[in-house]
Amino acid sequence: MSIRPVPPPAENVEVAVVPKVSIGSGWVAVLEPREGGALVRLQSAERGTVSVEIVLTAEGPVIRASVGALEIRAESDVRVSCDRFLVEARESFAVTAAEISHEARGALRATGSEVALTARQGDVAIRANDDVSVRGEQVLLNCDRDPPVPSWLPRPEAAEATLPASSEQGDPGVLRALTEE
Repeated sequence: MSIRPVPPPAENVEVAVVPKVSIGSGWVAVLEPREGGALVRLQSAERGTVSVEIVLTAEGPVIRASVGALEIRAESDVRVSCDRFLVEARESFAVTAAEISHEARGALRATGSEVALTARQGDVAIRANDDVSVRGEQVLLNCDRDPPVPSWLPRPEAAEATLPASSEQGDPGVLRALTEE
């Protein structure tokens, strides 16, 4: 899943020059009309530039903000309503809360090169209306993986069957194949 970038405005567009307006504390505001939208830029010689661009597309307006960091603080809720919510982080994504709930009307999937689930206190409960499948190279329940046998240690020979095939029960064709050598 990748965030689809909004194409930049055409380069050969005539742009009207708008004077800079001082807004105090060394900041200056500039409004640049662009084809299909506008760019609002706040500039400070000491603190850098903050850009907010509104681009009018066939799908509707798109607002882009370009800043060093973005913080949102709300005394109550922050609500987002959209068709799809995509977040693409270059390094990591973290959510911290007293309680976190995930609910999907359809499938819920977690995929990664490694997945760890830890309960610091209390149980881990897995419930399913149907089957629960656990697949892996080894499924370890309440145990650690056995240490590997050193290559210099001789391997034991396979043990012979202690029960003759004639005493076995099961599919007659399979039993015949086992006794014919």
